[in-house]
Amino acid sequence: MSTRTSDSVIALFCGAGGMSLGFSQAGLGPKIAADIDNDACSTYAKNMGGKVFNVDLSEQGSRFNNELADYKNAFALIGGPPCQGFSSAGVKNCNDKRNRLIFNYFSIVESVRPRWFLFENVEGLLTANGGRGVADLVGEFIRIGYRTRLEKVNFAAYGLPQARKRVILVGNRLGTDFELPAEKCSFNAGKHRCCGILPPAPTLDEAIAGLGSPMTGPDDAATYATSEPATEYDRLMRVGNSAGRVKLHFSSVSPRLAPLISALRSGETMRDLPEEYWHNSFRRRAFRRVADGTPSENRGGAPSGIKRLVGNLNALTITSAATREFIHPHENRPLTLREAARLQSFPDIYEFMGRAMSIARQIGNAFPPMAARIYAEHLMRLDGAFGGNRALREDMNPGALIGYHLTDSSGMSPALASTEARLESLRTEQLPLFEPFTQGAL
Repeated sequence: MSTRTSDSVIALFCGAGGMSLGFSQAGLGPKIAADIDNDACSTYAKNMGGKVFNVDLSEQGSRFNNELADYKNAFALIGGPPCQGFSSAGVKNCNDKRNRLIFNYFSIVESVRPRWFLFENVEGLLTANGGRGVADLVGEFIRIGYRTRLEKVNFAAYGLPQARKRVILVGNRLGTDFELPAEKCSFNAGKHRCCGILPPAPTLDEAIAGLGSPMTGPDDAATYATSEPATEYDRLMRVGNSAGRVKLHFSSVSPRLAPLISALRSGETMRDLPEEYWHNSFRRRAFRRVADGTPSENRGGAPSGIKRLVGNLNALTITSAATREFIHPHENRPLTLREAARLQSFPDIYEFMGRAMSIARQIGNAFPPMAARIYAEHLMRLDGAFGGNRALREDMNPGALIGYHLTDSSGMSPALASTEARLESLRTEQLPLFEPFTQGAL
């Protein structure tokens, strides 16, 4: 294995660089990255450096594909293919061509053969197409010799100030079993909560504290409300910002929305308001109910419209619509782009390129850097414990599904039960190679 590739990281579907930033903070900044979004690539280049390619990863023969040949046997390949086709925030469609990108990710892993891979997607991936998609993907990784673990996690458990459920698939070809990073925090975002003896994740108020009043225009820079950080999370977000000024912290409210926003109390959504405030598209869908088994083209669920967040809870999941739909817990305005970026754990010095809608999409689609750093440090510890730099014998390292975790609920929907059955069939076809590795062995 060359010294060039032994510790290299490759970032696919890198977006604005959230996952790459976390790996960089752990000392594993990606050497090469790629994404189809031009603005996201500009953001990545502005903040991360390294080589970033603005390409469609479903196409063969690009300059990026040619460069990948220099990174065989890299330390890790990381990324999260576009997830809109699976997301509960939109219509689920198993035929969406973006969904096929998960197998483009796999094909690059098969070609590069990294020691580790880290794959992330929305929880809708678990039940899409009856669970066949995710089971087929896991099966392919097993076929080429990766021992994999599939889990649904909530990044609030790692200290993120928002409830953000995602599917994580991690694998290695060292021939060894492992666990994902241990949870560090309890959390409570209202609907999503996990309360226990662990210290609580920062609340929304704690996360956006210190930013001060927003400006009115996108080109204006805001000044921190206080010279010293107001909370520990505020201190973390200010690191490196010696100027004490913040971009993208601006807000304006249209006359049409102002009375509606003012009527919202803490935790309320548009449905809690008199119908005179409902817009037509909300009115058409307000009482829709979607049951398991509903055809994907008819999914989407009932909307909640705008909603006022609760300051002493963790935030709801930040999406590309957060700066339009999420109302500040105490002020009559939506969240600013910078507040959304903070809730995703991007530091205040991180610069985003493009217009406001593009930036909102980049922030909402990002993997939180805070969680990425935890995963990067965990993979480094595992790799060192198992002698990752040793020569790899493909024939001695059979692939396997070493474990999965699909839900924290006591019950399971029929759709998720179907996925579990498919995953369990993968496990019964294989024999364990080693005893599971636990963090206590480190």
